[in-house]
Amino acid sequence: MMKIIPVKNYADLSAKASASIIQSVKEKPNLLFCAATGGSPTGMYAQMQSAHAENPSLFSSMRVIKMDEWGIIPLSHPDSCESYLQKHLLGPLEISTDRYFTYDTQVADYPSECQRVQNYIEQAGPMDVCILGLGKNGHIAFNEPAAYLQAPFHKALLAESTIQHDPALSQGPEPAFGFCVGMEGIMQSRKIIFLITGKGKKEAYQRIMEKKILTDCPASFLWMHPNVECYVDEEAM
Repeated sequence: MMKIIPVKNYADLSAKASASIIQSVKEKPNLLFCAATGGSPTGMYAQMQSAHAENPSLFSSMRVIKMDEWGIIPLSHPDSCESYLQKHLLGPLEISTDRYFTYDTQVADYPSECQRVQNYIEQAGPMDVCILGLGKNGHIAFNEPAAYLQAPFHKALLAESTIQHDPALSQGPEPAFGFCVGMEGIMQSRKIIFLITGKGKKEAYQRIMEKKILTDCPASFLWMHPNVECYVDEEAM
């Protein structure tokens, strides 16, 4: 059952979530960390950076895998998930390249790249800590509301609400898409840190709190996971 942890504000959410991750790292220094991007985890990563400054060896064995990546734009684009992680997590925590697993949407053979990532998850996983934010339409990672949800790592078509922040994401030769960890990888994670913050999340949060497991609200599936810490601030409730 998902553990709902109300917090006062974003700073409180960031501090408490970071503390939970640090405890997990102390228990298992080489844990596999599935890193989300976006506004929700930025403060948490900053707290982790502060902990690293105090104890430079804290994250010296932690392994990282990228949760998802936008299609169309290259990894070097400032809005890519890759650029975000380099800036907010990998660089600040000094995660060496041999401890970071990444992938590229700018490939000719999508199925092969997705299978390569899926193989890694199956061989190196399950993920010890998985970070998730909440989309306004109830998505987690790029697992969008749909008639059915995909289990493996896959190429996902993005909803309009997901790409609103960057029109460039829908200006390619095909509909806007991304690569992301599927529901299987998420649900097999040993611990999930679920961050819900901001005004635009109220409707999605209220749907989750109905505890109805529906594919048109992928985040509702987290009720079936045995170890989810859901930090939600007052603005999102």
